[in-house]
Amino acid sequence: MAIVSEASPAPISLAGGSVTVILLHGFTGSPAEMALLADALHAKGYSVEVPLLLGHGTQLNDLLPIRPQQWIDQVDGLLRTQLERGQQVVLGGLSMGSILALQAALRFPEIRGLMLYSPPIGSRDVRRFFAPLLTRLVKTVAKPPCDYADPRTADRLWSYDRYPVICSSLVLRLIAQVRQHLAAVHQPMLVVASRRDNVVTERGVRRLMDQAGASAKQLVWLERSSHAITADAEWPLVCESSLRFLSSLASAGLPGRPCNPAGPPVQMY
Repeated sequence: MAIVSEASPAPISLAGGSVTVILLHGFTGSPAEMALLADALHAKGYSVEVPLLLGHGTQLNDLLPIRPQQWIDQVDGLLRTQLERGQQVVLGGLSMGSILALQAALRFPEIRGLMLYSPPIGSRDVRRFFAPLLTRLVKTVAKPPCDYADPRTADRLWSYDRYPVICSSLVLRLIAQVRQHLAAVHQPMLVVASRRDNVVTERGVRRLMDQAGASAKQLVWLERSSHAITADAEWPLVCESSLRFLSSLASAGLPGRPCNPAGPPVQMY
């Protein structure tokens, strides 16, 4: 079942300039959670691609047999297509999408920068400790209730209302693997997270910032948003932070239109 919403789960493709920003949605979610950010980046001249990850955007049964390697292959194919076209590529992702972005960065040094939103390097969900047992007992589990700061957020999102257990356990394994290789990630990095996130731990975010091998790292903390920071109350700040980061890449030699909007404080690492 999907959570009832007027938002569309369809992929987003917005043609623009010579810089393509690829945005990856989260587990059980859809490109709708990246729509506001995609529009903001496209308005500044960037090409934007938001693929619909396999198994998503239809019915939950379609996600049950999917394995993370299929998403990795899907992302790799999109990256190769953009690079072969001569595009400069910046890769971003929300939640699990940020993990897929980090994983791709290990294989594609051509990626010019990473924008990681609500990265689940550390998780608050205690069910992760019981994942091996749950895989033997049930196929799906209910999602915890969402605590959006802006009640309109739900209308901006399209997602399934349950988690597939086996696929969830493999996502946890993927996160653990990425955690072990953070030092090998060298692309400039923007991390945006919320202190009210009921999924991601601050300790995990700090670990990412401390251990990632990038010499240029920026961390922006939000104060009001839920886990879905690209669609909740502070989404304009997410867009502003992202545009400032892309502008900093342009100043360092990445083509693009410099932009310096006001935004939340940025912590430099």
